[in-house]
Amino acid sequence: MRKYYDNLDDYTDTRSSKLMEFTTWFLPRLITAGCIVSVLMFCASLEVM
Repeated sequence: MRKYYDNLDDYTDTRSSKLMEFTTWFLPRLITAGCIVSVLMFCASLEVM
């Protein structure tokens, strides 16, 4: 016998939005790139001294 669902929560979309998925993908890469650039700039300023 088939099981019929009465609870509509089983059919709701629980995925995050496209913007949130992009943000969680992009933000760590942006922070990493910023840290690498900061370290390179610091090394360049030390080399100039």
